[in-house]
Amino acid sequence: MFGRGTWVKIGVGLAVLAGLAWSHTAAYRAGRTAEQARIVERITQENDDAAENAEDWRTEYRRCVASGGLYDFESGSCGP
Repeated sequence: MFGRGTWVKIGVGLAVLAGLAWSHTAAYRAGRTAEQARIVERITQENDDAAENAEDWRTEYRRCVASGGLYDFESGSCGP
């Protein structure tokens, strides 16, 4: 039904399609991996910032109590 040249063309066409599908999948995975790395980096930075803020608050609270003051949680200040 089909000649040898037709089958060669079909084979080449399928090989090109397979190559395009593979390259698209590889590019998609690389982009996804890069985005996941950025998300992890952002979460880590936010966690570090939260830990630093908590430590600053604990220091402020301890200083207030050590000086005999009463810490006002609503206003975030140390009162007499």
